[in-house]
Parts: sequence; C-alpha cells; structure tokens
Amino acid sequence: MINLIVKGLPIVIIFLAWFYTYSQGITTAIDVWSVSEIFNHCFLVIPGALFLMYQKRTSLLEQPFFANFWLLFPLMGTSALYIFGYVGDIRLFMHIATFVSLPLLIWFVIGNQAAKTIRFPLYFILFSIPVGEQLIPFLQELTTDLAVPLLELTGVPIFRNGLYLDIPEGRFLVAEACSGISFLVASIVFGNLYAYLSFSTVPKQLIFVFISFAVPIIANALRVYGIILTAHLTDMEYAAGADHLIYGGVFYGIILFLLMLIGEKFRDKIKLSTSKSIICKKPACISYKSVVTIFALFLIQNFWLSTVTINKSTVLANGLLADFTKLPLAVKEEKLNAWKPHYVKAQSVQQGQIYLPNEYINLDFFTASYSREGELISSVNHLYSAKRWTLVERKKIKLDNGEEVQLSKIVSPSGKFRHILSWYQFSGETFTSKIKFKLYQTIMIMLDKTQKSAIIALSIEDNEGAEDDISLLKQNAIIVQKHIKDELQ
Repeated sequence: MINLIVKGLPIVIIFLAWFYTYSQGITTAIDVWSVSEIFNHCFLVIPGALFLMYQKRTSLLEQPFFANFWLLFPLMGTSALYIFGYVGDIRLFMHIATFVSLPLLIWFVIGNQAAKTIRFPLYFILFSIPVGEQLIPFLQELTTDLAVPLLELTGVPIFRNGLYLDIPEGRFLVAEACSGISFLVASIVFGNLYAYLSFSTVPKQLIFVFISFAVPIIANALRVYGIILTAHLTDMEYAAGADHLIYGGVFYGIILFLLMLIGEKFRDKIKLSTSKSIICKKPACISYKSVVTIFALFLIQNFWLSTVTINKSTVLANGLLADFTKLPLAVKEEKLNAWKPHYVKAQSVQQGQIYLPNEYINLDFFTASYSREGELISSVNHLYSAKRWTLVERKKIKLDNGEEVQLSKIVSPSGKFRHILSWYQFSGETFTSKIKFKLYQTIMIMLDKTQKSAIIALSIEDNEGAEDDISLLKQNAIIVQKHIKDELQ
C-alpha cells in the first residue's frame, strides 16, 4: 500500500495541476452535467474510470514507468484547443481539450507499457465530454422517418407535416424530448462499459458497442409508433399528455434489460488470472523529469491564457452593424410576434417590417449585433420559436452578387409556412456556417480585431408563391449587404 501511495503521489499532484489549469472547462462541463438530463451520468465517469484503474493496480505496478515525451505534441494541441475555445467561448472545444488532456497526461507520465494495462479506463474518461445534443434534430427526423412507415403499414391514417404527425384522433409532435438522445447517450456509455467487463476479445466488444448504438435508435422509433398507435386505437384516451413520457420510461427500461440479457448470453466466462507476474528490473516510479515537464507546459498555458483574457476584455460601444432605418427602403420598427426570433445579450436589436412598393406583401426583418460581450453563436439563440414552428427544410443558396445565404422553411401547427433568409455578418464578411463563423470570429479576437458581428434575417410568409417570395427575399438581401459594405468603407 505504501508503495502504491508513493508511486501514485506524482499522479495526484499532476491531477491537481490539471484541475487548476482546466478549471473553467471543468466548471462549465459540470454546469452542463447538472442541468441536462442527457449528461447526468457524466458525474460518475471519472470516479468510475479511477475505480477501474484501481482494480488494475497490481498489474499496473508490475509495469515499468517510462515517460512518453512524444505525447507532448498532442498535449500542446489540447492546450491550444482549450485557449482557442476559451477565447471564442466554444465550450465544446474547452470540454474536448479538458477531458482529452487528462488521459494523455496519465499516459505521458507512466508510458506506453503501463498505459496499455489501463487503456480502457483512460478511454472511458472521454465519456465525460458532454457532446451529443447536436444529434437531436437528426434523431427527430430519423425517428419520424422510421415511425411513419410503420404506422402506414398497420393501417393508421397519417399525414406528416415536418415533425408534426396528424391522425384522425389528434396531432403529435416528434419534439426534442422524443428524439431519444438521452437513452442513446446512456446506452452507448453502458454498452462500452459492459463490453469491457463482459468480453475479452475486441470483435465481440465492437459488436456489442454497435448493438448499444443501433438498438436505442430503433427502439425509440418503435416507442413513437406504439404511442401513436395506442392513441389511435383508444381514441386518445391513452398515450396522450404525460402518459407517453411514462410509457417511454418503462419502455426504455425494458430495452436496457434486453441489452443486458443479450450481453449475458454471449459474455465470456471470467477466468482467474494465470498470467505470470512481470518482474521489472527498474522500479515503477514516475520520473521527476516528466513531472517538471508537465508543470512547465501548464505554466505556459496559464500565461498564454491570461494574455488572451486581457485582450478579450476590451468591449466595443453599443450599436447596430446593420441599421435598417438607413436602408433605401420604407421601414417600420415593431416587435415580430409571428416567428419570434430570440437572441440573448445582444448589444443592439432591431426588428420590424420592410414595405415593398408595388407588392401585395411586406417583409419582416431582424438583426442582432454583438461585440465581445455576449455570444452570437449560442444554444439559447434562435431564429424562430421552436414551440410555434418546426423546421421543414434548410439549404444554402447563392445571391446574384455571389454571396451565400441560408434559406429556412418552417411550418406552424396550423399548417402555415414561412421562409427565412439569414446570414451571419462579421464586418464585411458573410457566413452561413455557424462553425466557420465562430472559428473566424475567434481568430479575429485572438488577433485583437474589434469588428462587430451580427445575425441578419429577412422573412416572408408563404402565400403559395414560393419562388416569387424567395426572389423578393434575395433581392432585398442584396440591398442590405450592399448597404453594409458601403457603411464600412
């Protein structure tokens, strides 16, 4: 035991240094774990990984510890990614850097041979990264795509309108809660852990991990199918309101139990360890050189982080990047109650209508400008109210001036359609990709550039003349973009 403590002390010291250096990434990750039920399991990942390492303590201490200095390159990469994520408030980058750096640090100080002994616990730490919410829209679509044919096959009259499913007895929405993301993420984590504990060969482990990925997706589609079918057969007496949530929880429990039955049927028999102890000529001790190297890396990272934090603190004065009242158009400012765009902590917001001469319809406009306070790209910002509208189609189109914009088509529960043409503006540059915009914006901040950024959107209600409506949006988007460039010159 004393031997274990002596050898583990440098690991503890490095862990504390890691905790201090990546504190912002850790605290923001904990915020996500505690708020989102999708990631509640993340609280158990690192303790679970440490327990699995402890179980391997005997074979681990039999290995020689030789630091792998080649891992300094990926560790420098995680440092750069963390700083980049911190500056741009890209929390996904911060979380990836935080929880990738921890297993890399352990691997670095104990070396390849020892790390091989605890390779799964090191890999398991990666499940601390709260990632997966980005799959929700895809899972909503996939669940709907799988459930609708099943309903049609069993004779249920159904009409699909985006993610809304209409049957004679009522209407259902395949909402975010129906995407099955919580069960999918939990199943993948469970599948990886179960495969490690139950199978000794890699092919079997990979097959079970694949099953743990595929089964929740299929099961969620069957759940939606079952709920709508039950509502149809009982004239909405059952499986309506909160009932479907209760049925869903029970159904997920049954599926998880079935996964365990499958695993138990094919799991390898546990064999007593007959491997001979590896006698090391050199004691398994962590070198001071590796510890000093890690501390030097952390020192540089913290110094770099403090430097860019000072640069980030500069805030621009309030003001609109695109002021629609200065456009050569008839504009009336008023709150948009129809599609309700929502952008938090914007420095300036402008919304209203553009009155088009010789046209029977007006355009809605919305713009929200940001400086370094507040984040334009954020999960809390939305172009339309998700409670009132469902996305039908989203695509990128080119204007006649060569600029690319994004065209979204949304539908309300009552069947009304609306087109929204939007883009992100950073000074004179336009973007449609959130990722490209965010990366570019972060680079500009690191270079201490002070341009403003904004979301600009034009919208029109679909009046059975989609092509004409879209043409009006495109024409006015060109006018807005030209006005911005003229103002910046």
